[in-house]
Amino acid sequence: MNRIFVHLSQKVFLILFVLLAITLFSYSNKSDSLKLVLENQQGDERISTLMQLSRELKAQPEESLKFAKEAYSLSDKNNYEEIADISYVIADKYTKINILDSADKYYGVSLSAYKILKDTLNIMRLSTIKGYYLQRMGLNKESGILFKNGIDLFGPYWETHEGEAQISKKHLATMMTNYGISLFNIGKFDSSVYYHTESYKIKVEIETSPKNIAKEMVNIGNVYSAMDKNIEAIKYFNEANESFIALDDNYNIGKCYNNIGLAYKRMGDTIKAISNYEESLNIRRKTKNKNGIATNLANLSSLYFGIGETKKAENALLESLELSKEINNKQLISLSIHNLANIYFKTKLYKKALEYAHEANEIILETNEMTLLEKNYSLQSKIYEALGNYKLSLEFLKLNTEVHDSLFNADNTQRFNELQTEFETAQKEKEIELLKKEQENQKLEYKILKNRQHTYFIVIVLIIILFAIIIFAIILKRKKDRQILKQKELFHKKEKELAEAELEKSKLKEKELEQSVQYKSKQLSTHALHMMQKNTILQEIQGEISDLRKKADINEKPRYKQINQQINQSLRSDNDWDVFKLYFEEINKNFYEKLKEINPELTTNDHRLCALIKLNMNSKEMASVLNISPNSIKSARYRLKKKLGLEMEADLEEFIRQI
Repeated sequence: MNRIFVHLSQKVFLILFVLLAITLFSYSNKSDSLKLVLENQQGDERISTLMQLSRELKAQPEESLKFAKEAYSLSDKNNYEEIADISYVIADKYTKINILDSADKYYGVSLSAYKILKDTLNIMRLSTIKGYYLQRMGLNKESGILFKNGIDLFGPYWETHEGEAQISKKHLATMMTNYGISLFNIGKFDSSVYYHTESYKIKVEIETSPKNIAKEMVNIGNVYSAMDKNIEAIKYFNEANESFIALDDNYNIGKCYNNIGLAYKRMGDTIKAISNYEESLNIRRKTKNKNGIATNLANLSSLYFGIGETKKAENALLESLELSKEINNKQLISLSIHNLANIYFKTKLYKKALEYAHEANEIILETNEMTLLEKNYSLQSKIYEALGNYKLSLEFLKLNTEVHDSLFNADNTQRFNELQTEFETAQKEKEIELLKKEQENQKLEYKILKNRQHTYFIVIVLIIILFAIIIFAIILKRKKDRQILKQKELFHKKEKELAEAELEKSKLKEKELEQSVQYKSKQLSTHALHMMQKNTILQEIQGEISDLRKKADINEKPRYKQINQQINQSLRSDNDWDVFKLYFEEINKNFYEKLKEINPELTTNDHRLCALIKLNMNSKEMASVLNISPNSIKSARYRLKKKLGLEMEADLEEFIRQI
């Protein structure tokens, strides 16, 4: 029986092998035949054969791309259906070889052609595809515009095409999810959570896969987490996790536990945060997800250190560093080395801390993580200060300030570029619309010309006679006209010179004003940084004095108490705030007057908190400048919202930025 089975298996294998060989031969033979046909073809026939070749060679994307691009070069650029199809094929080939900028370009050509053709279905399809690749390239503002365009087109199209095979509500949910991700990436969290929630409702309504629904819940949780609404975030992460557990999806289970741990960490619940991070770590160890393991260990290390488990924190970071090097994740490598340096600094192992901080510099510069570089320079300044090398401490403090200033300027440049992109996108759409109208007008004009040739002949004769009369009149007045022309030219020349001089003067004034604003912005940032660093150093000194006071003799304790009071006076001093207010009001005119108009009962501390929010400081930085705890900042923000008459779900930062 076994011998018969083996014999049959061999026969089946032989038949399959022969069929495969025939298929490959016919495939190769067909592409070779098409190439032979191509040698004697021109025009539309050649374009058709080129596109057939491109499709036949889909397993060889680079070869396929070559034929599609030749077809594009030969195509009639006014044949929008042909251009749309060929451009889409070229874009698809560029995507397969991972040249995303070229893929984006040809997706754009295809999309423009479909807009001229008013092909709504393909406009939505291409908007989604092009938006996805823009999103992968980090161009979230531009991708968001395309996703929103597709969403706006869906409603009217669905009313007349519901039930057709090419379109369904699943497509709308996909566009909403992608739009939500783009909004999240540019910091528009309220809008992001709205579109993710709408996508979630549609996915539940059409009963899509449980995994897809669970992933949308994770998206909603991520947005709430970024909004610091951690209770809501945990709710969505837990619901998603239940689905992933039922599906036995360990990858996403580990991800959910990690996200829940992060939310508890932000809430200050260290025990629950550690518990969830460790749960995530155990699952990721089982699935051998090295990147996830390294991330979990890095997250756990800071929590271990916070509860005094210094050795555990160090071991977690060392293992994270080793795994990060294995997978060559340079961002995790630089973060792990920096955090190790920070641990060694806080445990007063200054030389070891310095060694790791210097090593971190090289990798951070390579990955261009400027925010981490700023922190690392600040850490090295503190280490050198602790070692008594004040010269190098000052040098690294200067480097820290330079990086901080460059980040501030880069943020302003990014905002300008976003506005410019919006303008260019709007202009492009207008140009397409104008081109379409122009083509319609040309067709109409051609029709009129064809139907009324005899009328135009008479008009041309009358125009010739009219021109003859005009030329005769011009000859008679030539002398007078020349004199008038010369006078006008002289006048225009002088007027132009005056205008150019005035324009140059205006440019100089504008440049001076811009430099002044930049200088004042730099002064304000530097002063705020100085206040934050001064308060931090004084608080650290105060802590050390408190420790010394506990160990001191009874006779020495009054002296320590006196020093402590002097430090408190320095921390409560208004001198720094007076200088800060002076710099701030130079840049933000009438800011405090506008606040008084909103609520005259706002306190000085309220004014200071508003100013720090205006400067885009995070809670930790504001707490340091105001000499209070981060929890007090949350309470102060809550009270400030009430005083400003804002709803609790309102965006306080956006409101203050508008003042």
